[in-house]
Amino acid sequence: MPNTPDNNLPNSDKKAADVLIDKATESFKWWNNLATLNKEDSILMTIFKISIRIVGIIIMIAISPFALIGLIVAFMAVI
Repeated sequence: MPNTPDNNLPNSDKKAADVLIDKATESFKWWNNLATLNKEDSILMTIFKISIRIVGIIIMIAISPFALIGLIVAFMAVI
């Protein structure tokens, strides 16, 4: 069996990681389904869905500096 990061985790950590991955996947699917544009959507629903997409983009832009700082700190800790 190849030495992947999952193989190095104890069973409880694997389960916790699986739960976290599953929750993130469910959240993404929910957000994506909410903001998906369909032909049968009314004009107001289309505007709402576009605004949901814009809010998502704004949230990701707002989070990105913290993610970059976290990556920098992580690399500094390793070095």
